[in-house]
Amino acid sequence: MADYWKSQDRKYCDFCKCWITDNKASRDFHENGRRHKENVKKRLKNIIRDSAKTQKETQKVDVSIRAMEAAALEAYRKDVESNSSADLTSIAMNKKLKDSNLEIASGNNSKVWHEMVATGGKSYYWNTITNETTWSPPAIGFFSVLDQKAEKNKAIAKQYREVERYNRREDMLRKQDKEQEEAEKRARLAREKLKERRVLDETPEPVYGPIIDPGRSDPYGKWYTVPESAPAEIDYQLPAQEYFECPIVVEPEPVVKEFKEKIVENIDASEGETSFKKRKLGSAMKRNVRQRLDVD
Repeated sequence: MADYWKSQDRKYCDFCKCWITDNKASRDFHENGRRHKENVKKRLKNIIRDSAKTQKETQKVDVSIRAMEAAALEAYRKDVESNSSADLTSIAMNKKLKDSNLEIASGNNSKVWHEMVATGGKSYYWNTITNETTWSPPAIGFFSVLDQKAEKNKAIAKQYREVERYNRREDMLRKQDKEQEEAEKRARLAREKLKERRVLDETPEPVYGPIIDPGRSDPYGKWYTVPESAPAEIDYQLPAQEYFECPIVVEPEPVVKEFKEKIVENIDASEGETSFKKRKLGSAMKRNVRQRLDVD
């Protein structure tokens, strides 16, 4: 396997807005630095400031919504009271409230202002809708400390009644479960008594056969000894072979050409001219030879 080069991974620090080598030594060195710690503290401070600002804005929005709901409810109450003789809806609402002995809650209800006790024992008044506080008692009335304690005692008494009701219901369920268990126990004892009175059938004694050796358990069946025998000839169904004698062709020996040799010892004019015979070319060979032109 061939070696190849691979660069080290890098990590981006969101607090310092920079890249660092992604290994333990580099991360520890960077995170233990003063710059990184200051950036982390600054980020936490910004988060706390933003969360407090968001919480204040949320509280302001909640107070505004509660004030709008109270104003809308007060306007609705005034509309119902003023149109009690002209509007059919107002007539039906007033009749329903009168029959049920109810009234529409007003935004200026005395329960909006609660009497509170300061550390020094002096009473002040707190508006539950607008979170407004004042030392002077409001003109529309307020919910005194005694009334608050009485309301709290009523709530506690209501919780006690609900707990008692729950305990009574649980006791009733446990009693029913106990009665059901006792009924099942009595039924089981009755069944046992009936089993004792049951007539048993007389069964004959079992007849046992001879014990047979099951032999060796094998998924392929039992094993048998096969006697040895002479191997039979195997017919491979090969094609029959026929042999033919090939004729022997004897090539004749090549004919050796003999050349006549003429020896000229001496070139002398007295003996006549010595010449060589010119080879005669046939008509076929003559066509391929370049002819001499008459014009030089």
